[in-house]
Amino acid sequence: MTHAASDSRHEDPSTETGSETPPPPIRNRFLTVLSDKAMRAPLLWSTVGRFPLYLVTLALVVFATSRGTGYGSAGLLLACYTLGGAVLAPVVARRVDVHGQTPLLLLTGVVHPLALIGLVCTAADARIPQLVCASVAGATIPPISGCVRSLWSALPSGREAGFSLEAVLSEVFVIGGPLLLSAVLFWGTPATALVVGGVLAGVGAIGFATTRASRNWRATETGSDLLGALRSPGLVRLLAVLVCAAVSMGVFNLVLPAFAEEHGSADSVGLIFGAWGVGGIVGGIWYGSRTREWPAERTFAIGLLVLSAFTALPLLAWDNWSMGVALALGGVIIAPVTAVEYELVARTAPSGAITEAFTWVITVNVVGSAVGAQLGGLLVGAYGTWAAFVAAVAALLVGAALAFAVRHRFTAPADATGPVPRAA
Repeated sequence: MTHAASDSRHEDPSTETGSETPPPPIRNRFLTVLSDKAMRAPLLWSTVGRFPLYLVTLALVVFATSRGTGYGSAGLLLACYTLGGAVLAPVVARRVDVHGQTPLLLLTGVVHPLALIGLVCTAADARIPQLVCASVAGATIPPISGCVRSLWSALPSGREAGFSLEAVLSEVFVIGGPLLLSAVLFWGTPATALVVGGVLAGVGAIGFATTRASRNWRATETGSDLLGALRSPGLVRLLAVLVCAAVSMGVFNLVLPAFAEEHGSADSVGLIFGAWGVGGIVGGIWYGSRTREWPAERTFAIGLLVLSAFTALPLLAWDNWSMGVALALGGVIIAPVTAVEYELVARTAPSGAITEAFTWVITVNVVGSAVGAQLGGLLVGAYGTWAAFVAAVAALLVGAALAFAVRHRFTAPADATGPVPRAA
C-alpha cells in the first residue's frame, strides 16, 4: 500500500512535495457580492425603498401644478421637501449609528408615507398644512442609502464591488424613477403617484429593517460629540471636494432643459438625462467587474480630472442627439468616480458615525446642486448655455485640483475601527 501511494505521487505532479494547488479562477466582483446570502435581502429591499426617490420629487411638482397652483408654489413645496431631508437627514443618521438601523427604519418607514398621504388629503388652498406635510415627508425619508452602504463597508471583503453596485443603482434610480412616474400617471393621478412613491419607500424601509444583516448591525460605540462624523478631517476634506462636483451637476440640471428647448423641444430633456444615466450604468458595471490597481485616493483625483474633460464635450454638441451622445460618454466616468467616493467615505468616517458620514454626502450634494442650479440660471440668462457649461467644467476642475492637493490626507481617523456586527 505504501509503495502504491509513493508511485501515485510520482505519477501526479500536483501532489509532489512543495507544490501548491492552483488558485481558483478570479470571479467577477459583481457576481461575488451578489452571491453573498447575507446581502441579498438588504439589497432587494433597499432597491424597492429607493426606486421611488426621484418619482416623489417629480410627482410633487406635477401634483402641485395639477391643483391649479403656479410653478412658484410648486417650487416652494419641493423646496420644503428637499430642505427637510437635507437638514434633518444627518440627525436621523446619527440616531441610526447610536440606536441601530431597525428602530429608525421602522419609524421613518411609517411616518414618511403617512406624511405624503396627508399632503394628498389636504385641501388645495391649505398652504401651511401642505408645506408642513412636505417638510415632514422630506425629513423622514428612510435612511436606506446610508444603512445599506454601512452594511457594504462592514464586509470583510467585496466592499469595493458593493460600492460599485451602489453607483450603478444610483443611475438606475435616476432613470427608473421618472419612468415609474410616467407609468403611474398613465393609469392614475399625480396624487396616486405620491402615494405609490411613499408606500414603496415605506415598504422598502420596513423590509430592510427586518433583515438579519440590518438587525445585527451596529456602529462601534464611541462617545457622542457635537460634530459627529464631521470630527474626521479626512471626511471634511472629501466633502469639500464633493461640493465642487455637486455644483457642476447642479449647473447641468438647469442648463440641459434650457439647451433642449433651444435645440428642438423641452420634451427631449428626459431622453437626454436618460442617455446620461445609461452611460453611468455602463461605466459602473465596467468598473465594478474589474480589480483596481491604483490607490482609491489617486483613482478619485484622476477620475475627477477625466470627468472634467468629458464634461466639456457638451460644448461641442449642436443638437439634442449630439448632446445625448456627449452625456452618455461623460456618464461612463461618473459611476466609477462615485464608487471610489463611497470607498473614501467609508475610510474617513469616524467609528460610530458611518451612517451619518454617508448621509452628509447626500446633504452636500443637495446644497451644492442648489448652488449650481442658481449659478446656471444666472449664466444662461446673461450669456447663454455655453457659459453655464463652462462653469460646470470649471467647478469640476476646482474639485479635481483640490482632490489632488489633499489626496494623501484622505486617511482614517485615529479612532476608526469600523462598524461591527451586533451579537445575534
